[in-house]
Amino acid sequence: MSSGVGESCIVRHFESYAELSEKDRRLLLSLEDGPRTWTKNAIIWSQGDESDGFYTIRKGWVCAFRDLQDGTRQVLDVYVPGDIVGLREFAFQTRISSMIALSDAELCPFPKSHLAQVFASSVTLCSTIFMITARDQAILLERLVNLGRRSAREKLAHFLVEISHRLQRTNAQVENHLSLPLSQGVLADALGLSAVHVSRTFQEFRTEGLLETGNSHVVLLDIEGLETVAGFDGCYLEQPVSELLLADPHPSSASLP
Repeated sequence: MSSGVGESCIVRHFESYAELSEKDRRLLLSLEDGPRTWTKNAIIWSQGDESDGFYTIRKGWVCAFRDLQDGTRQVLDVYVPGDIVGLREFAFQTRISSMIALSDAELCPFPKSHLAQVFASSVTLCSTIFMITARDQAILLERLVNLGRRSAREKLAHFLVEISHRLQRTNAQVENHLSLPLSQGVLADALGLSAVHVSRTFQEFRTEGLLETGNSHVVLLDIEGLETVAGFDGCYLEQPVSELLLADPHPSSASLP
């Protein structure tokens, strides 16, 4: 168990959505297991494993993927420090995708069995979980548009800009939001492109001064330029509306119609 509220992954993430009471903080802290570590390229869980909870990423990068019958892989999403992983499988008994560490990573588990206590104890925490899942869904919808309707240049630029924006929102402790530990292979699998196509597009972007690549990293040099290439509109990354957190969960009878 974490030793203090300030060290809690889940508390820090929830507080990015809403102001928590001391009771809410202590409840989350009491239910969160201590952080666990994985080395780069380690499988965190595999498709078909028991879906026993979700995790908050304390350090490092991970990605969700599905292996296909022809031996190829589809990367479903890349997760950055501060993100929550595993909530999509809340209603399932087994994992519907696999998760791998893209770098050395430290994740804090939150067992699924503890969610019932959260739902019963705090309207604020329950509402926050719904807001987190709504934002996750919005990212998935934008990813569908990116995969289906944009050119290779637009796909790659959009994905890189999105990751940079997500880093800035979820984890202030990251020193450089412009250096992404993403290989060309991971990007190809995430965008439905061949590694050759990604390499060619990277070469174009390097020539245009938009980014640099090397050592399985991408360094973004010109975010605005990449946003222009992608036609990027970050409205789907905005914080969800939080008015429901301010609503009185027990309205008086006088206010009822």
